[in-house]
Amino acid sequence: MNPELTPKEVAQKTSPIIAALSAIASIVLLHALDSIHLWALAILVGLVMEYVSALLIEWSVNKFVYKRVQLLSDAILKVKKGSSDVTQDPSTESTKEDQTDLIQWANQQVESIQKMHAKDNFRKEFIGNLAHELKTPLFNIQGFVLTLLGSDLENKELNRKFLSKAAKNISRMAELLDDLDTIARLESASFEMRLEPINISTLVREALESVESKTQQNDISLSLSIPSEIQTEPMVLCGGSQMRQVIANLVGNSIHYGKPKGQTQVVLSIVESQIQVVVKDDGIGISAEDQERIFERFYRVDRSRSRNSGGSGLGLAIVKHIMEAHGQDIHVESTLGEGTSFTFHLQRLPAEGLS
Repeated sequence: MNPELTPKEVAQKTSPIIAALSAIASIVLLHALDSIHLWALAILVGLVMEYVSALLIEWSVNKFVYKRVQLLSDAILKVKKGSSDVTQDPSTESTKEDQTDLIQWANQQVESIQKMHAKDNFRKEFIGNLAHELKTPLFNIQGFVLTLLGSDLENKELNRKFLSKAAKNISRMAELLDDLDTIARLESASFEMRLEPINISTLVREALESVESKTQQNDISLSLSIPSEIQTEPMVLCGGSQMRQVIANLVGNSIHYGKPKGQTQVVLSIVESQIQVVVKDDGIGISAEDQERIFERFYRVDRSRSRNSGGSGLGLAIVKHIMEAHGQDIHVESTLGEGTSFTFHLQRLPAEGLS
């Protein structure tokens, strides 16, 4: 049935068919009774059936649509009141069997409405966070430039100082935009993770080299533990550049939230047919409530501190997307004041499997 048709239009399109079938049946019956000369009676029966069936079809469709609209209306009211389940009213005259499909349908509408609300709230929060993340460095750059324009431009020391600060904020904006582009590519339907044999020892060392300067700036001790079994059989199946980014982001996150003179460790081990990678620290830790949201975009455990120490707020979101593209999960364990541990696994490739 075309959803754009009204009940009356449905009846008008359907009743002529019923009328024609009734007239044909009447003619066949009259022929069988050798009373074909009463053919006008067959036409009369057809006209009467068209009128009666049109009324019945319109009434039935109206009732059918009304019941569903009423049920959906009740469902929407329940959603507004905070209820997520639509139950049957025992005072109705219809049997439970007659209403089962309606109740199921209405509950599906409730779920759809709730999902739309969640997506809309996420969209609003995402846009708000993005605007804030871009606005902060942009206003800083504006302030530095205006200060320079209003000062003595012959002062080279002052110029270098403010231009250096503006450059840092430009780098922060570039990092944010680059991370947004990364997430967009990971979420794209056309994105395909290219898995290839990678030397995990070399990959991890290269990732740690990229964040080495940050450990020195934050007075964090960084160590790497690789057992001999992995050193002699080091291959894993993964996307090389993406996995470097995962490890760099996890270690960078550990540094941001580490304690002064704290320690961050990267530990590799063999777990059955996989290589386990653990990034752990003795930093400030993450509460159980925050652990449920740390992989969301722009979510920060300590907003003021993390913004002051840099970062786009998208690092862990990118980590989760990359691990999902590998068909793997990432797990977090943390205790406030004691530290945090992130764990993930990669498919191990024995040396004999590469020949």
